[in-house]
Amino acid sequence: MKRVTLQAPGSRLQRPVCQFCQFSNAAQRRALPIARSPIASGSRASTRGLALQSQRRSVRPTTRAPLLSTHRYASMSSTREVAIEEVVQAAEAMRNADRVPANETVTKLLAKCENIAQSLVLSEHDQPEKTPTNDEGNAISSLLDLEEKKGQVARDGTSIPDPRLADELSRIATEIVKDEKVFINEEALESYTKTQTLLRRAEHFPEVFHLFANKPVPEENSAPPKFLKASPKSVNSAIPADLANMALDVAISQKNLSLVLAIIDNTFCAPAFHRAKVFKKAGVPLGGLAAAPMACYALASWAATIQNTMDPSTATGIAFAASLAYVGGTSSMGILAITTANDQMERVTWLSGIPLRQRWLREEERAAMDKVAVAWGFKDPYMRGEEVGEEWESLREFIGMRGMILDKTELMAGME
Repeated sequence: MKRVTLQAPGSRLQRPVCQFCQFSNAAQRRALPIARSPIASGSRASTRGLALQSQRRSVRPTTRAPLLSTHRYASMSSTREVAIEEVVQAAEAMRNADRVPANETVTKLLAKCENIAQSLVLSEHDQPEKTPTNDEGNAISSLLDLEEKKGQVARDGTSIPDPRLADELSRIATEIVKDEKVFINEEALESYTKTQTLLRRAEHFPEVFHLFANKPVPEENSAPPKFLKASPKSVNSAIPADLANMALDVAISQKNLSLVLAIIDNTFCAPAFHRAKVFKKAGVPLGGLAAAPMACYALASWAATIQNTMDPSTATGIAFAASLAYVGGTSSMGILAITTANDQMERVTWLSGIPLRQRWLREEERAAMDKVAVAWGFKDPYMRGEEVGEEWESLREFIGMRGMILDKTELMAGME
């Protein structure tokens, strides 16, 4: 059967097409330009001009805010530079003087460095993001600034301040504490450690910690300077544990293994740290144990007077032996519980044969090694023990030389 094509009078012959193509062609034919009167075109042009003017008016107020914020942060940056310059001048005057500066002066100067470091870190958090523009060059520069800002974030999520100002401030603080006429007391060491922690600069921590214990002590306000011999094993020469952990966290975030081990050697492994731990944590319990026999004898003598079944001397001896045995037994159980606790251990444990007193004294050292092993190894517990590499092998050997073992087989996940 043949196809018959119907055609209206005055129309051209059309080929068979689908409905969507026919609809699109019809829409294109209806969209042909139509001649308009000059009055209509003139009114449209005036309307377009009014619309452009209104757009310009709406855009003007929005472009002023970024300029004001830019000027504000530029003034803040100049203020910080002025403050750093003042610290530089004060440090130079202190270095060139022939008199030993007062400890209060040094502490205030380092506290000012800490305040400047805090302002540098806070300025990175408070800095506004740049507004997007239609200009291609500005858009590319905005993307580059965004990428640079992403690169200035530390591994632990904290923002890194301006490198130029941070390097200058770190240099000034280090020169102050390294000056031979400056006495590094605990307040000055705390301000210096916090400053370098905020600035993410940990390369001078081992040297400064060594100077804190071994630097000759200058006599305050002496001219010419007079120095006394340092006592590195004294209790006052111990680095506080919280400051040591702050420095250790910064070095771990930088993934510098040699720096991490140097910080541990000059803090937790120092003899002064062990003496300070015995004095602060074991002084009162040891004093109680030393006074326990006299207290037990006094208690036994009083107990012998309130009975009439046996001789008082015999009753005193029995009560004294019983009370002393009770105190000795409970104390021994407490000491064993403290020295053999291992719930806090994750990857680094003690080797067999290490005395209990050394385990208690060096627990902070073991905890620091444990933190380093966790940071350098796999996060998945079931992947632990599969680490390879030169740094990992050196860390394992270093831990083994300290009487510890890394990833003891019977304590690993799935190896019970």
